[in-house]
Amino acid sequence: MRTLPLAFLLAAACSSPDDGAGAEAPWVPEDLVPSEPDRVVDINAADDVYETHLSAREANIDIGGGEVVKMLTYGAQLPGPELRVQQGDRVIVHLDNELPDDFPTTIHWHGIEGTNAADGTPTTQGPILPGDRFTYDFRVPRPGIYWFHPHIRGAQTTHSGLYGTLVVEDPDEPLLIESGILPATRYTWVLSDLSVYQQKPVNTELDDDFALMNGTEGEHLLINGEVMPTYDVPAGEGVRLQLLNTSITRYWRVSVPGHTIYRVGGENGLLEHVRVEGGSVEGEKVDLFSGEVLGTETIEHGYDRGELLLGPAERADVVIVPNGEVGDEVVVRWEDFARGRHGMWMEGDVMMMGDALDDGLRPGHDVAKLRIVEGNGASYALAEGDPVLAAVGRRVQPIDDSGDILDFTDGRGTELGESMEMVLDDDGKWIHLADFFIDNRSWMPDPMAGPSQPIAPNARVVKLGDRILWEVHNTTMMSHPFHLHGFSYQPVEFRRYEEDEEDHRDAHDHYVRWPVEHVEFEDTTHIPSNTSLVFLVDIADPNGDGGAIGRWMKHCHIFQHGESGMMSELVVEP
Repeated sequence: MRTLPLAFLLAAACSSPDDGAGAEAPWVPEDLVPSEPDRVVDINAADDVYETHLSAREANIDIGGGEVVKMLTYGAQLPGPELRVQQGDRVIVHLDNELPDDFPTTIHWHGIEGTNAADGTPTTQGPILPGDRFTYDFRVPRPGIYWFHPHIRGAQTTHSGLYGTLVVEDPDEPLLIESGILPATRYTWVLSDLSVYQQKPVNTELDDDFALMNGTEGEHLLINGEVMPTYDVPAGEGVRLQLLNTSITRYWRVSVPGHTIYRVGGENGLLEHVRVEGGSVEGEKVDLFSGEVLGTETIEHGYDRGELLLGPAERADVVIVPNGEVGDEVVVRWEDFARGRHGMWMEGDVMMMGDALDDGLRPGHDVAKLRIVEGNGASYALAEGDPVLAAVGRRVQPIDDSGDILDFTDGRGTELGESMEMVLDDDGKWIHLADFFIDNRSWMPDPMAGPSQPIAPNARVVKLGDRILWEVHNTTMMSHPFHLHGFSYQPVEFRRYEEDEEDHRDAHDHYVRWPVEHVEFEDTTHIPSNTSLVFLVDIADPNGDGGAIGRWMKHCHIFQHGESGMMSELVVEP
């Protein structure tokens, strides 16, 4: 267990469920009947254009068990409607903001590359005020599982229900299904959690800095907006689940007891071969100064082999092959993951803060059922290493790491940091002060200022066409999901450093590295405590129209951390 006196400035993070403190006065619904969902359809007849309308508005949502909650929604649906398009399509979305007056908004199209004007952040557009309409117009250059959510008051609005999926289908999916590589049965599962206070989502814009450091984890675990739904799978077949974690803090460690979760794709498209994840990996112990390999060390991932871990905003394309007979039900579970939650206690007259005693040990929950129903007699099987894209002669094209590469590693890399101290306020009461940083600078954009506001003081400036080897070092005592807007990158390796009170790698003489042995594109990655992610990124212009030039955010996707200062920009110049 790591423990430190709270008087020190700590690089730390923590979590406990929000108790509703600070929420608004009680709200009593006049009508408990769930609101009628909007009908979202493609209104454009062109084959390569998907055009539709969305409304952001309040709605009564039945989350199951007879509990109706007044949520913020897209189209009175939880989650919002799924937009399913083809690679290369032009997507046009007309958004009407019908939210209450205190909710100006935007839509960030999470993971979509190449159209800065449609990125939906306070540095790319002004706020869409209640009663106004804004049109987003962009292309989808890469297949994958993407999603959309606001970038103004993101923690509150996303926890309250403003999220939906945008799935870009791979052109070879029909062939992969027809040939039996991918199952024909497919569901999108949007994973979320929700805390409710007086029939409304709790207030996540917290005054208590210790709770802010914790982040909000809701007590209701939802799949597609429901508690414990059931999905049918034909006997003898597999089921493909396209998973998205929209929780603002919660890590989803997904387990199917007695079964293996096979990953066939990720955030930005299908894989070449099937992967089974979790368990441990053998890493190399490397001298920090000479680069000499000193030996090996086992790195435990913190979740069992055959399970799946999704940090906030991460996505995965997986297959499960249910065991059993017609009528049997296979349970899908959430299990706890030790992500670095913290607790507080007294040792004599000294207040201490460190790992929460129950971090990683909280009770698991059943979250869904797969019900086996009559099939057509097919027999589907899958194994680690089986071809996916390789079955149709394709590969995930690696980013060229030769030639002129910008080196954003070691001391030139990006550092994620946090600190907390305990001080006496003017009334003589002890209070917590938390700060969140990127490269030792705390920055949050002005949500109302628009593109004219100053560039972040910790921004990186690059040029279109640059290629970068980039290290993002999590210097804190908790996990952080790092998200880069506008560009998909290829993870190369992870580097784990030893821990001490200074929590800075300069105090150490070695680190442990382990390579990412497959090639894929990501835009959001879980980075464990005291660990670096090293990735390659090509600052490309996928649509060939200069749309990749502009201001792109990079931040922690635990919303309350990003919105409290763990945020910066990547500025792309011509």
